[in-house]
Amino acid sequence: MPWDDNLTNLKYVLADLYFLKEDSISVVRDAGLRPSTIPFKDRATNNWSEILDVADKLGKVPDIILVALRDYPDNQFLLSAQKGTLTPVKPIVADDFLWKSSQPTEKLEKLMGKQSTLLPIIWLEVGLQRARSIAKVKRADNTFGTGFLIRDNLFLTNHHVLPTKDSARKAIIQFNYQKNADGLDYEPVNFELDPDATFKTSAENDWTLVRVKGDANAEWGAIDLKPVEIKVNDRANIIQHPGGETKQIALYHNIVAYVDGRLIQYLADTLPGSSGSAVFDGQWRLIAVHHAGGSIVEPSTKKLVYRNEGINVNCILKDLESIG
Repeated sequence: MPWDDNLTNLKYVLADLYFLKEDSISVVRDAGLRPSTIPFKDRATNNWSEILDVADKLGKVPDIILVALRDYPDNQFLLSAQKGTLTPVKPIVADDFLWKSSQPTEKLEKLMGKQSTLLPIIWLEVGLQRARSIAKVKRADNTFGTGFLIRDNLFLTNHHVLPTKDSARKAIIQFNYQKNADGLDYEPVNFELDPDATFKTSAENDWTLVRVKGDANAEWGAIDLKPVEIKVNDRANIIQHPGGETKQIALYHNIVAYVDGRLIQYLADTLPGSSGSAVFDGQWRLIAVHHAGGSIVEPSTKKLVYRNEGINVNCILKDLESIG
């Protein structure tokens, strides 16, 4: 069988789950392959290319997936791979990426992949600042969503989370619904919404903007709603309240897989209750409002893919401009 997109994507998924060569050898052995027949490599992606090439020739790729699912039974990418519908993922940068330095290479530590994963420590601080503006939406029927503050004490979420003035009027938004470093719950801070003052919504593009009662911005800040350029293979970091639970962030598999003027599709994890979450790029700029996921259609190809999806922030800005 020729190498295809599913094997390419599986390579990156497995390289993320089993990045140590020793771990990959254990997977190979448990899948019924002979480790002596595989030229293992030190770099994780190269290593899994070799493993999957041999496994594919022997019809053992399904066995590799089954072994991985034993370790990660809820991994949606492995479950999708089992069905042969895994979304293609490309490397973050091209193969010709070079790390250049004036220092002799033997005196330097090494980068482990095609792109450095090193980030300035302030990256975490900026992310925590953004997280303060994210809130859980608790609706009157005791179902949940997520949303976030922008400037002027306005709150942005999905239309399907708050579709009407009445639903917004009866909802409560909760900031600080999260755990501290000791694993204990913070006391959430509740705000009511004021749709009679401001309420704008779009069923077509699945967003709602509503006024918050009081001055939430004073304590919980604001996320800037600005035009931004988004490209395939950018990051998609999602701060959310999955399942109505305490605040969480999706950082693994957080790759943008598709972009157009309305939609952004990505591989970061979400759950019901995550609708309305803020999706950020690697520089913590808002790029989308999360709204759907699962088996969805990629608009350009009309193919069914397994991804999560948000409304492009540039689309929301155009809508807001058109309605004043």
